[in-house]
Parts: sequence; structure tokens; C-alpha cells
Amino acid sequence: MRCVAVTPEKTVVDRETSFVVVPLYDGEYAIGPGHSPVVGRLGAGEARLTFEDGSVERWYVEGGFVETSNDVATILTNRAYPMAELDLDAAKKALEEALKRPASSPEAAEAKADAVATARARLRAAEKAARL
Repeated sequence: MRCVAVTPEKTVVDRETSFVVVPLYDGEYAIGPGHSPVVGRLGAGEARLTFEDGSVERWYVEGGFVETSNDVATILTNRAYPMAELDLDAAKKALEEALKRPASSPEAAEAKADAVATARARLRAAEKAARL
């Protein structure tokens, strides 16, 4: 099964995998060879790519969509970084900034809630990367 991950700037992954797990908006989603076609909305968090030799690559992805079709898992995401590149201090600061955002209107409150959720996901991923 092939996994392709694309951001607006570039293709970050284009490899053969044996298994892929992505963070959907409402939980993790696993994709294996022969998976039925599906489109899902990505949230923010860890994507795990497992290869035939058992090795695993961990990526932080933020928003977008995943599509599976014809033994290809395509991840279209706003941002994708190898988990090892996440900076724990920067993730903490991003959460602090998100929590300080004003919420003076329903739209602003929704934007703040989204920013806080994304910052928390990034912080969890950075903490996990620091333990690996």
C-alpha cells in the first residue's frame, strides 16, 4: 500500500507502507492494504506510517483530509512535520497564546476553541516525541 502526504508547499511522504494511522477530527483511523475507499477529515495529531520491515515513521499533521482508494492512502494536510522536529517549548508557547485569544463573538470563540484544540494536540505530540 502506498502512502502519499502532501502539504500546500510540497510532497512530504511518498512511500510504500504496510499500515497507516491518521488522526481524524474525532479519533484515530487505521488504514491497511485493501482498505475500502473512504474520505475523512483530519484533525491535529500524530500520523504513524508502518513499513514492511516493522519500522515506524511518526509525523505531526494538522488539519486537512485523508483519502483511500486503490491501495493508496493520500493525506492532504495544512502542515506536516516529522515528530522529532517538534519543539516542546514552542508547543507550550503556542498553547499559551491560543488560550489568550479573545472570544468576544461566537466566531471568535469558535476560532479560539479551534486554536486551543490544535495547540493542545501539538503539545501532546511534542511531549510524546520527547519521550521517544
